[in-house]
Amino acid sequence: MIETIANKLLPIATKLSQQRHLSAVKDSFIISMPLVMAASMFTLFNALAVNFFNSDIFSGLTTIVNQGTLGVLSVLIAFTTASNLADYYLTNKPELANSGFTKIHAGGLAVALMFMLMPTTQQVVVEGLTDPVTISSMFSQNLTSSSGLIYSILTALIGTEIFMRFAAIKRLRIKMPENVPPAIEKSFNALIPELLVIVIFACIVFGLDYFAGLTIPDLVNAIISKPLSGFVLSSWGLIFLQFISDLLWVFGIHGSSILSPIRSAPMLEALTENINASAAGNPIPNIITEPFMNMYGLIGGGGCVLALIIAIFIVSKRKDNRAVARLGLVPSLFNISEPIMFGLPVVMNPIFMIPAIIVPSINLIIAYILTSLDIVGKVIAQVPWITPPGFYAFFATGGDIMAAILSLALLALDVVIYIPFVRVSDKMNQQ
Repeated sequence: MIETIANKLLPIATKLSQQRHLSAVKDSFIISMPLVMAASMFTLFNALAVNFFNSDIFSGLTTIVNQGTLGVLSVLIAFTTASNLADYYLTNKPELANSGFTKIHAGGLAVALMFMLMPTTQQVVVEGLTDPVTISSMFSQNLTSSSGLIYSILTALIGTEIFMRFAAIKRLRIKMPENVPPAIEKSFNALIPELLVIVIFACIVFGLDYFAGLTIPDLVNAIISKPLSGFVLSSWGLIFLQFISDLLWVFGIHGSSILSPIRSAPMLEALTENINASAAGNPIPNIITEPFMNMYGLIGGGGCVLALIIAIFIVSKRKDNRAVARLGLVPSLFNISEPIMFGLPVVMNPIFMIPAIIVPSINLIIAYILTSLDIVGKVIAQVPWITPPGFYAFFATGGDIMAAILSLALLALDVVIYIPFVRVSDKMNQQ
């Protein structure tokens, strides 16, 4: 039965992990993580200073950093997503050579299209006035920050796809003299394809505004952003995605990587809202963020295998299991689970795969309930994923002791859940 399920899941998961659009988006978020980490560190320092020293010394610096990192995150994602997708086509389609279709041209075009689609008339509330004031010739930071991620991703993907198809048409290329440098020749070859893409997007924006009085961000938000965010950031969506991720893991498939294009944008937006709220001294709005899932659902890595290692040390008499556990202990303390997943193994193991699937979901259910009751703090910072359990929760919540205690308490609970399965593994070895 296990082999049958694996044979069914593996081709699907492999195709998803290699799908060019999903890979482009996933790699784009990986590229953006240093900026998110920088903003999170200043927010963390500010929270620690306020909570432990009653000082807001970092508040001004945090605001400045946020404006240049999280405030332009969608612009970066648009550029890198288009660049990643263009890189795929340039690698797999030799006919695009010397076409003017390059990573830089695709990224620059995506940013241009993104700003073309943005409304430049905004309504703002001026201090001292009751009615909002309409201001023109201004871009809203709501669309350049994480709030515009879905919109920027779609713009990059669609714009690059159209650009690639026009660039492949040789008749649209401009012939240049032989002594013209290659960079200039490529720019001229990209001129007509890029111009056609811009005209198409401009006509769509104009027509939507003229006939329906709508903007592209309004349309995308109504059709895609709200439903997707509502699902990913719901308690049911949280458990469902975690369950699927761990189910893939026990069949040897990196579930987190496959699901990241689906949940990264909503969760990054939720984390950004929390960071901004913390910096402004406002209540933290969101429970579910990526650090929340990591610090409670990935204790020691996928399947919360640090608990399995501890359970093996406590009750297992199998020398092979204990040897693998010793080798995997240090990596698991830094949330690296592969030595245990593939060395013990947990993957394709009918005994250990059961707790590896259910334990992370149990942890997240408990953590969600306690966080919603304000017993533990909410996440206000992005933390390196290799931060050990307990410390991860402490730093991600801005120094909340109860979050760290909860993380360690869940680790203890996970050990208790794993122990019976370790004993079963020992008994099977004796037969």
